[in-house]
Amino acid sequence: MTWHFEKDAPYWHQAAPLEQDNEGALPEKTDVLIVGAGFTGLSCALELARLGRDVLVVDAKEPGHGASTRNGGMVGWGHRSGFDVLSKQYGAEAARAIMMEGPASLAFVVDLIKREGIECALENTGRFLAAASPKHFERLKKDVETVFRPFGVNCRIIDAKDQGNEIATDAYCGGILYEDHYAMHPGLFHKGLLAAARNAGARVEGHAAVTALDRPDRSWRVNTARGPVEAREVVYAANGYAASFSKALKPFADSLMPLPSFIIGTERLGTNRVRALMPGGRMYVDTRSSYSYYRPSPDGERILWGGRASLLPLKEEQATDRLRRHMTGIFPSLADTKIETSWTGHIAYTRDGIAHAGQLGGIWYAGGYCGSGTAMAPYLGWQIAQKIAGTAKAVSPFDVTRLRRWPPQNLFPLGRRAVELWHRYKDRRDGVLAPVDYR
Repeated sequence: MTWHFEKDAPYWHQAAPLEQDNEGALPEKTDVLIVGAGFTGLSCALELARLGRDVLVVDAKEPGHGASTRNGGMVGWGHRSGFDVLSKQYGAEAARAIMMEGPASLAFVVDLIKREGIECALENTGRFLAAASPKHFERLKKDVETVFRPFGVNCRIIDAKDQGNEIATDAYCGGILYEDHYAMHPGLFHKGLLAAARNAGARVEGHAAVTALDRPDRSWRVNTARGPVEAREVVYAANGYAASFSKALKPFADSLMPLPSFIIGTERLGTNRVRALMPGGRMYVDTRSSYSYYRPSPDGERILWGGRASLLPLKEEQATDRLRRHMTGIFPSLADTKIETSWTGHIAYTRDGIAHAGQLGGIWYAGGYCGSGTAMAPYLGWQIAQKIAGTAKAVSPFDVTRLRRWPPQNLFPLGRRAVELWHRYKDRRDGVLAPVDYR
């Protein structure tokens, strides 16, 4: 197998370049065809292959081209919605079970990495959630007592006077330290998961976009860019890269709002300088409405800075400039720092703020990770495999959830612009010390 690395590709591709174009015909038949060769699809394939199923994974581009190798490499857990919101939608008992799937997903992916021997710079760094205003800090303190600790989350409050041990900035007002969160190299994790799935017997092929499928009898007829395939089961595992080849999946696709997430990587700063800015050596996220997430690179030499530079598509130069201003708003001493890499990927948000997995029109699906896919995607891929195999582990708390559609896609640009304006207002109302600059 040969590999390639593009100069403007994600930082992670330097150590884990993507495969070159695949060639040749696909197998005529398979037990399970999985659409999407990211964390969800590969985890599902690995488990099914181990359970004795014949598995084919196809991707429209190179395996791993999507968000699985474009994220920040932060491994934690969390749903976008809290217990109170979920209780109103699904009842207290179901909400409690859904909440507990968060730590379950974290434990699963850490165990998966260790069990498969995947070398991906996995490290229990912890994650510091920085309060961007005094009001946010008071809210976080309340959440610790009412939300996090009741669900067994190992966390502690860091007062503003002590935050210098975690991060060297005056732009925050304390925060919460999640002790059990991890860092990893997502490119190397994907590469290791890909190898594990193949070693288990799954076949993974790129440049085989699915263009149509139907089920005239008990099997699916799947048309791909590299030929047709007959499959007993089909799994959709492409998350924010929405499906357009099946009407059966439209309710799921309509429940996802794909959003661009942007990341920049600085030039080599040296471990001493990076450590001086981030003495805790953590993963970092803040509470601004359009929040930033950032971390040292695995070698400790650079800073990787991500965030919602915009809810709308931006040119690379614009996104890079915005994120740079976000970064220097927190660390003014980086004003003259060069940016070496800049990239983007699509994440998918759901209206109820949690991931979803199930079956529509006979097609299995999992997605809508709301920014927590490094743990939840492999976990739900594994859960879908259990459902297909009919094991005793097939029952999931997500079974009771309901898909809720977003407004029509043609209204998204106007709606997203309104959301950005709301974010600006809310941060200023809350007294955020370093509000996001949208220029």
